[in-house]
Amino acid sequence: MDHLAAYATGEGVLALTLTTFTDVPWNAPYYLRCGFVFMDDGDLTPGLRRIREREAAHGLDRWPRTCMRRML
Repeated sequence: MDHLAAYATGEGVLALTLTTFTDVPWNAPYYLRCGFVFMDDGDLTPGLRRIREREAAHGLDRWPRTCMRRML
């Protein structure tokens, strides 16, 4: 994760974002330890909203999911 963050910083990227399951120990809790924070729905970009809609269309919202961000 740190390698990706360093590369993204070098490319001028301001933040990393992801979607993940909230209750799976190796998902959201892991990303919290990597410096990500939960995003409020009001902070989602149009692109992240489209990703969440596609995930829901594939049934992934049967389990709690969230978007997370790590500022660089």
